[in-house]
Amino acid sequence: MLVIKIADIPIGIDNRYKYLEGLTRDYLTDDSPVFTVSVSDAEIERERADSGEQFSDGYLEGIVSYRKIAERLPEYGAVVFHGAVVRLRDKAYAFTAKSGVGKTTHTRLWLSEVEGSYYINGDKPIIRLIDGYPRAYGTPWRGKEGYGVNESAPLASIALIERAEHNSACPVDKGEGVVRFMKQIYIPKDPAMALKAMRVADGIISSVRLVELKCNMDPEAAIIASKAMIVD
Repeated sequence: MLVIKIADIPIGIDNRYKYLEGLTRDYLTDDSPVFTVSVSDAEIERERADSGEQFSDGYLEGIVSYRKIAERLPEYGAVVFHGAVVRLRDKAYAFTAKSGVGKTTHTRLWLSEVEGSYYINGDKPIIRLIDGYPRAYGTPWRGKEGYGVNESAPLASIALIERAEHNSACPVDKGEGVVRFMKQIYIPKDPAMALKAMRVADGIISSVRLVELKCNMDPEAAIIASKAMIVD
């Protein structure tokens, strides 16, 4: 078994394959876990069937383990976010979009145009409310590109990315923002935990700057986004 600390929460994984040891090496801790997850052979085979790909047992154990962790996180005021988070100085900025819209392309543009910025996580970070304020955390699950570090920062803004011919950025109504944001977080299957996740989402959106970014793939998109999102 190994114990990792993500979002300042020590979590045990009763792993059977070495893949997770390598994946989580930057997050290992000697702290006692607040809960532990494990994955059965049947769950690995089900994940393989659902994916339609012949991934290794260790890789699939990692995927299912993170899903089981995500099921428990709302209990600690946290959710897994499907998107990317970059850091600039002492604040974090999040970007999300439907698959295929260009989230990764846009965040790469941001890094090239906004000096001093870098990835906290490029795919599945955690956002946690701490004393009512959202904080973005890196995790070992960083997507196929592997972008990210074991760091955290207060979350200042979230960009909801839409593809468009011309670049623009405008504020999003909080009510609409909560609905759109909830489509980009993991909602647990357990109804009570799902309700907690929704409350976390509401708290996050109430505390950040929310921007709809309509953009193409030109560097100008990152400049426009940064002007709308960066908080001094």
